[in-house]
Amino acid sequence: MKRQRTTRNSSYLPDDCWESICTFLVDGDYYNHHYLEPLSLTSKYFLSITNRLRSSFTISDPTLLFIPILFHRFPNLTSLHITSFEGDLNALLCQISKFPFKLKSLKLSDCSTFPTEGLRALSRKITTLISLTCSNIADLSNNHCVLISDCFPLLEELHLQHNATYSTRIQVGVETKLIALPKLRKIILSDHAFYNINNNSLLLHLCKNCEFLEEVVM
Repeated sequence: MKRQRTTRNSSYLPDDCWESICTFLVDGDYYNHHYLEPLSLTSKYFLSITNRLRSSFTISDPTLLFIPILFHRFPNLTSLHITSFEGDLNALLCQISKFPFKLKSLKLSDCSTFPTEGLRALSRKITTLISLTCSNIADLSNNHCVLISDCFPLLEELHLQHNATYSTRIQVGVETKLIALPKLRKIILSDHAFYNINNNSLLLHLCKNCEFLEEVVM
């Protein structure tokens, strides 16, 4: 019996070791979390470990009803992608703001409206956001650039992409809004969104006012 206990103890690994193994499997890749799914099915113990390691999550209409359950299941999320969402995006972001996430990255894509009130609510509760993507948002405008800089002054990465089929465009003067992001390191601006801006003027403003800037894509 003593030998059996010794054998069991010798095969035991503490939580932090299993977390390191699981982290190695994921290797920081957003799309590799599916490698953890078979492991999570083996026992409640491994399920609890893999749940803690999940750092990214995609929200679309089918997942809406399960948001509270999923957020309690994955308490350490740092990256959220909300895509093709046809519901009340402001209400969803307000709901997200009530969870104690240390959110670092938020991506909004293919949404019909810009969630002004939702982002304001999120910024009041979550101050860790450093990366924001707004891709194919129907009514993206100058005022929204002001809102972004006011709500998230610590942004290091900003990606604004506009679909050419939408009528609203961001006009000249946007550079004065973007310079309110002193920690900005990377900015991606689509041509369709910024069709009436002098790229040289915008680039000059960014270089003069964003001392940490490393990459500009226009």
